[in-house]
Amino acid sequence: MRIVHALLTVAALLTASPTVSGGDTASDVGVVAEELGLPGAAFRVVSEREVIENIEYGVDGDGASIDDGTPFVWGSVSKSVTAATVYGLVEQHRLGLDASVNSVLPESNSILPGNVTIDDLIHHTSGLPHDVVQLDVWGRTQRALDVVPTLEVSADDRGTFEYSSLNYLLLQAIVEKTTAKPFADVAARETGVHTAGAVAPGHVPFFTFPRRIDTGTDAAGLGYGYLGGSIDELSRYASRQLTAAASNSSDTVPTGSGTAYGFGWYVETLPDGTEMRWHSGAVPGYFTHVALIPERHLAVVFATNRYGELEADKLASAARSLVLARLGIDEPRASSFGFYEATLIASSLFATLLAICATRILLHLGAAPGRWVRTRILIALAAGAALYFTLPASAGAPISILTRWAPDVALLFWIVLAELFVIAAALAARLSSRQWTTAYV
Repeated sequence: MRIVHALLTVAALLTASPTVSGGDTASDVGVVAEELGLPGAAFRVVSEREVIENIEYGVDGDGASIDDGTPFVWGSVSKSVTAATVYGLVEQHRLGLDASVNSVLPESNSILPGNVTIDDLIHHTSGLPHDVVQLDVWGRTQRALDVVPTLEVSADDRGTFEYSSLNYLLLQAIVEKTTAKPFADVAARETGVHTAGAVAPGHVPFFTFPRRIDTGTDAAGLGYGYLGGSIDELSRYASRQLTAAASNSSDTVPTGSGTAYGFGWYVETLPDGTEMRWHSGAVPGYFTHVALIPERHLAVVFATNRYGELEADKLASAARSLVLARLGIDEPRASSFGFYEATLIASSLFATLLAICATRILLHLGAAPGRWVRTRILIALAAGAALYFTLPASAGAPISILTRWAPDVALLFWIVLAELFVIAAALAARLSSRQWTTAYV
């Protein structure tokens, strides 16, 4: 099977005639970087045998100029590397895609029912939820194999696509269990990807401006988000995937949003009939996007050292626009004013109004409490409690994690909570003072 694949690869190299449409790429990347406030970015278009376009822009988190050796964290682009690694073990008959996960990885017995297969993990059809509390544990040094027994999660019914990085944490554990070797070593052997040992600080948006963040590592998360490497490493990987069996597999499942998913890639048919396989990836401080267009013999790679969760749509839209421009397809980017800016403005206005209210109450502590003071105290306390419990629930993450992905929103959260507490305490003090004065008289 590997010999056949090698022959097909050689044939593709001999017959490939990549064509690139679009305008001035350097200008396009520069405009995107300026509009989104990206400190540094790298962009490449490659075929199976050459680099067609190469742009490096800005600086890394240490102030050094971005070049072809600057490492980025790849985020969920790591998933295709994991899927390709598993595929390689399947080709060697060391794993079977239809094998029950629990039969290969008994450590997952308490998490998955017995009918969930390795193929389910690859295609996100295991029923596992996307529980961020179990993920992105910075500084974690254990193998995924050691982490699996500690996971406090259980799967629903299998069969329907539900994106969850936990699937790929389990796949990493399966690779470690099957080979008895570190995941990074096996991935390097099967895919040629050599992950970076360290990266410079990334950047998160802080009231729209980039703020440095020491992006952490997670040894148990290499399989779903914490592989890393330079634009050179990433583009070489993308170039190899143009002819790799796993990345061109027709074994896909519908996502319910107009795309399919197979072996770590979203699969989409563009308006001109061209099939494109792509995936974006992000961790706090870093964002990547890789697109494969095998029939055009092109892969497009974009990486930047800025990412905040509320900016996800704008970054993804900008990356997609850069890719499609190379294919001669014009797709407008998302507006520079979006959900992130609206959230900041609304939260800041609310915090300002509460600050004015708290100041007025503190300046008139000796005044009569008024008829509705008890109601106002209850409203302030209820609003604080509702905010404290509903924001983490709606974000799907505790505030400690939200602080990494959206530090400005987390700061406003604590400011608003503090203001509501001050308002309640000041009103209570006014009421208590009035009652004490009346009783004394």
